[in-house]
Amino acid sequence: MAENTKKIAEISAILGIDEHSCREIAKEYDEILPCKKIGKVSVYEDNTVDRFRKIADLQAQGLPKEVIIPAIRGGKSLQERAIEDMKKMGVDIQTEPKKIVPKPIPRSETEEELILAVRSAETSIAAMEHRLSAFRERSEADTTAILDAVSSVSAEVAELKTQVHTLWDQIAALEEYLRACQNRSIWKR
Repeated sequence: MAENTKKIAEISAILGIDEHSCREIAKEYDEILPCKKIGKVSVYEDNTVDRFRKIADLQAQGLPKEVIIPAIRGGKSLQERAIEDMKKMGVDIQTEPKKIVPKPIPRSETEEELILAVRSAETSIAAMEHRLSAFRERSEADTTAILDAVSSVSAEVAELKTQVHTLWDQIAALEEYLRACQNRSIWKR
């Protein structure tokens, strides 16, 4: 068998429908699903697989054979063709109403100028807010750096105070020692 042909079993596996339904579609729509017979086996071209899928989809929507055949053959989309045929048969089809988009109201020059001014103001405000937030972020970073510097200086000042107190204590002890030494004579003869 050629590689570009498919048996019913292969088509049903590709489309994901059961083989029995595929065989019924092949029998019912044999005029638009051409095949070659090799013994008892029917073989279909690759491009016929898409027709099987379209027929199965239209049948699942509940469309009759009289609508499906022209829809598969026609140049219009399947849905358009099916709707036309169903209307011809007298079947009532509800279609979504077209949404009516109101035409824009013409504006005067003054209104246009106001709109432009408002948009310009909005743009300016957005730019100012952006700059202000950048300034806030920088000032927060600067404030944090300043607070860190102050706390490190405070620690250094506290350490220096401790050293000064130690020095004063040493000076006082030295003064006491010198006074004691002056009161007693160092040179005894």
